[in-house]
Amino acid sequence: MNSRSSKPGFLKKLSSHKEFVGLLPITGWQIFFYLVPFAFLMVISFWMTKDYQIISTWNWGNYKAVFTDPLVRIAFFRSLWITLTTLVITILAAYPFAYGLVFKVPKKYRHVILIAIIAPFWTNYLVRVYSWQLIIGGTGVVNHMLSLMGIIDSPLNILYTHTATRIGLLHFLISVMILNLYGTLDNVDRSLIEAANDLGAGPFKRFLWVTFPLSLPGLANGTVFVFIFSFTDFIAPTVLGGGTKPVYSQMVVDAAHWTANYPYASALSIVMLLVIATFLLIFFMTIKAIVKE
Repeated sequence: MNSRSSKPGFLKKLSSHKEFVGLLPITGWQIFFYLVPFAFLMVISFWMTKDYQIISTWNWGNYKAVFTDPLVRIAFFRSLWITLTTLVITILAAYPFAYGLVFKVPKKYRHVILIAIIAPFWTNYLVRVYSWQLIIGGTGVVNHMLSLMGIIDSPLNILYTHTATRIGLLHFLISVMILNLYGTLDNVDRSLIEAANDLGAGPFKRFLWVTFPLSLPGLANGTVFVFIFSFTDFIAPTVLGGGTKPVYSQMVVDAAHWTANYPYASALSIVMLLVIATFLLIFFMTIKAIVKE
């Protein structure tokens, strides 16, 4: 009797919050495919392995190993350096391109350029990374052309370096950043720029005080994606970097794939997620402070 009488009350409350009903599917999706695996990863990170068998003994040994192993520490800072330099180069290359595409290129030509930017996404990322071996390898296109022009006598050692890793990342990430910036810059209210011009602001001041602040959402979205992808990607460092000087993501893959030490790999992954979360927190707090000013 009570259960029957409680149903109408529950349905009435549910109907009064219709805006939340639409969130139920995506909330369930996030819980099932993200929170549950994350919780499982967190639990495993406190376990240990013995004779290639996972033992559910709770301890801090994996995290102690992560923070005390000098190889992990070196790999972490190597990853951070590659990520930050890739991020800076991506912004410096993508922002002027996106700005020129929006404000300088006629609309009838923009679609052709956008298709050219999107074209690399039609090919699998792994295939694109491998294709760079043919371009920057010792007998690749770059060295062959430089040799024909008489610029070099011996092949440049580009492949299997961190520079090669950055090239593989930039080939993909610059396009992502351009698309993020293009959407934001294209929606900038031109009347605000004209108003600043009427008030006597020159081109640089109009950009600094009008265009750039309004483009921050696209820049922020692109920055987040570039940072996360660069820090977590292991394909470009493995295929183009050679793996002789491993980055942090390769340490995770090696722990899981080669040694089957899943608890240790889980601990490495948790630390990686915490680093990314810390970056996002600091980054968005900085963006918020800039917007307030």
